Amino acid sequence: MRFTPIAAVLAAGIAAGLCAYGVSPSQYAAGRAQDAAAPSLPVAPQARPLAPGQSAPAAELPVPGGPVDYGTMGDPAWAKAWAHYDWPQALALWHEKGVLFCDARDKMEYDQAHIPGAIPLPLDRFEEYYHIYHARIRKARRIVTYCHGAGCQLSNKVAQLLWKKGYRNVGSFFGGWPQWQQHNMPVSTGPGPKP
Repeated sequence: MRFTPIAAVLAAGIAAGLCAYGVSPSQYAAGRAQDAAAPSLPVAPQARPLAPGQSAPAAELPVPGGPVDYGTMGDPAWAKAWAHYDWPQALALWHEKGVLFCDARDKMEYDQAHIPGAIPLPLDRFEEYYHIYHARIRKARRIVTYCHGAGCQLSNKVAQLLWKKGYRNVGSFFGGWPQWQQHNMPVSTGPGPKP
């Protein structure tokens, strides 16, 4: 019985962590129920370590159990005002001039790896980084926010903050960082670009 307070503290910590990433405890429970009902997928083979800057040949990359249909997941009712981009749209936008990608994840995650050309715009430090990159944001023809992908609402929350500041050219890339990696796209590391 003396472990009960520890379990309560642990449960509260997990709930707080999920909420920080835009996932409510009820959404988490619903996701766990979906996972339990889904057929089990084969485990990907263990990848061999790569040297910095080295990329794995396509034949050695783990094959996922199947593509995620992000289109069936829907957007929260509060996030319907701005555009939501799927993978082909996000990729096409990344190749266009004047499109600015904004990483809504934590700054430390951004520094570890991000979409090339993206600026850091972490939700928990939004005003600080908005001020730093205000000129770039203002000049962008289109703004695309992204985060941890399905189940994470950081990109929608940053898009909402930009929308409230009057940016009607903002949209959210729902597949986010995981989908970018899934397609073996280029990656940048280190601090953000100059303002």
